[in-house]
Order: sequence, then structure tokens, then C-alpha cells
Amino acid sequence: MKLSNVVRRSAELFFVFMLNGAAWAQVERNTDSTAYERGPYTVVVSVGGGLSYYAMALGIPVELEGGRRNRVGVPATVRVMWHPDHRLRLGLESGYVPMYGYRGQVNGLPSKVTVSSVPVLLVWSMPLAWLSGTERSLARRLSLAAGTGAYFITSRLDYAGTVNGRTTSLGWMAAGSYTQPINRTLRAAVELKWYNSVATDDATFAVQLQLVWRALSW
Repeated sequence: MKLSNVVRRSAELFFVFMLNGAAWAQVERNTDSTAYERGPYTVVVSVGGGLSYYAMALGIPVELEGGRRNRVGVPATVRVMWHPDHRLRLGLESGYVPMYGYRGQVNGLPSKVTVSSVPVLLVWSMPLAWLSGTERSLARRLSLAAGTGAYFITSRLDYAGTVNGRTTSLGWMAAGSYTQPINRTLRAAVELKWYNSVATDDATFAVQLQLVWRALSW
């Protein structure tokens, strides 16, 4: 089995685990006590960037002479999450995810192709403190996230001019993160992410540094 298929299968299993874990945590929260007092609600905004690596097979057109592949990019993410007084958190995520590119010459003229995407995803996340049974453990700073939605994909060809192509694909995302508090409203986070565009069969792995801001509480 190819390494890219193994990685994709592992990410899909992680995605299913996230769904089941979120449902389990929500049921547990609802059955903890009959005397329930609402806790704080919070809106949290995360922005970040890092490095990405295109993880699928990548060929070069035969017409391209001296072709060179590029799998590495610099993605950026913006995420807005609603943190209620239980473990399941909901929100939206978008940003910019470079996928791949290649360059060379066609008929003696320089040619370059780049493919990138803008995901718009419905995201849910869950802290892992419930795994340890205590809020004081390291697990309270770890969380899992998953999302599904649309990928707006752009391909750009530079060859005796510029041609842009666009398509839309359904897809999903899975991630795990560690968060370190800075002060009462700011945190820094490291997040590992897997982006998967299903219709176009594209997948990208990313490592990002994020700034997490607790924008509003009530």
C-alpha cells in the first residue's frame, strides 16, 4: 500500500474517532447531573500560519522539459469558535492552503503551474481532559478538531500569459493541537492538520503556529 494511502486512511480513522468522541463527551455532559448551572460562553478567534506538504502522488506533464515539483507551501488559517459550557465546540474555519506546483519549459518558453485552495469548513473541536479524568493534567491543553465543507481550488498557469482555472470540491479536515496560555485572553498553539479535498483527490499535511484570542465571554 502506498504511503499516501496509509496516511489518508489514518486521517479518515481519526476523523471518525473525533465524531464518536464528540458525541460520547456530549452525552456524558448531559448526564453528569440533574442540577445544572450554566457556565460561561466564549467566542475564540484563532489566526496562524506555518508549513504544508502535499502528500499525494504528483506527476509532471510530459510536455514540460526540465520539470521540477514543489510540494511545500505556507498555509494560513482563520478560525472562529464558539465555546459553550460543555466540551463540544463549534465554529467556522477558512484561510489559504497551497497544494502543489511544478515549473519547467515548454517549446523553449518558461512555464509554471501552481494549485492552491481556500477551504470554508464547519468545524467542531473537543479538549482531551476527559481522557485523564482530571482538569489539572497536561491533557487539558490538548484538543482534537475536525471539520467538513467546501474547498475552492484555483490553478494558475503561467505560459506566454496567465490562465486561471477554478473548481469547487467537498472535503474535510482533521487536526490535533497543544495550547499554552500567555495571559487571561491570549494563548499560543501548535497544530498538526490534515486537509483533504475529496473530489479532486488532493491532500495536504500542515504544521501551524497559532495565536488564540478569547474575544468575547458572557
